[in-house]
Amino acid sequence: MTTNSPAIERDPAYGEILRLDELLEIACVRDEADRTLFFATHQACEIWFAVVLRHLESARAALDSDEAAAAAAQLERLPHIMQVISQHFAVLATLTPESFDRLRATLGTSSGFQSAQYREIEFLCGAKDPRFLNITGLTDAERARMRRRLDEKSVSTAFVEYRDRVGAGTPHSDSSSTERIYAALSNIDSSVRAWRAQHAELAELFLGGAQGTAGSSGAAYLWRSTERTLFPEIFTRAERREGTVMTMNCPI
Repeated sequence: MTTNSPAIERDPAYGEILRLDELLEIACVRDEADRTLFFATHQACEIWFAVVLRHLESARAALDSDEAAAAAAQLERLPHIMQVISQHFAVLATLTPESFDRLRATLGTSSGFQSAQYREIEFLCGAKDPRFLNITGLTDAERARMRRRLDEKSVSTAFVEYRDRVGAGTPHSDSSSTERIYAALSNIDSSVRAWRAQHAELAELFLGGAQGTAGSSGAAYLWRSTERTLFPEIFTRAERREGTVMTMNCPI
């Protein structure tokens, strides 16, 4: 007489945890080499944008709960993520102009200018420009997400409210936590400006003075974007050079 042995449970394998079969099935990784590089780079950046959004949400919630150390820890990670995103763009720069032109000819009017997640990052940080809702090529779902971000409290507002609650700058306050968060926000701002400048250089390399896809002015628009801060409630709009201190609208 035989008995059925209970099935032996096993831990999920590496590929199963990462859902690699699904991920690679929908990713453009089976095309020719340059096309694979181009699309994988942009897909990877969008994954990192999603990671940035989760960190910003977490930092905002921590600020609302007066958990300064937790907020700072989330925010201090973001400049490192921006460095990774910048490295993706450095890889793109290895394409030849001829190869880029061939790829661009297949894109129609689609463009990174239409990245809804990146616009969500700007809105969530505090740089809320409703004109970006009018970008052509967004889906209804993407536009709805962006509208929700416009209505949400920004990280800038959460920081200003936190600073006011703890009385930063008063004789009996401990301003160290506020200064740490301010420094983290400044570093995020600098890292995004640096990435925008790298993007502008890449556009100049491949497009010269030509208009970008999706109706942008290409490199000219990207260079102008380096002058914008992500946190207008905290930092003045005056441009700063790398390494100088950005003036706060609300001193600590």
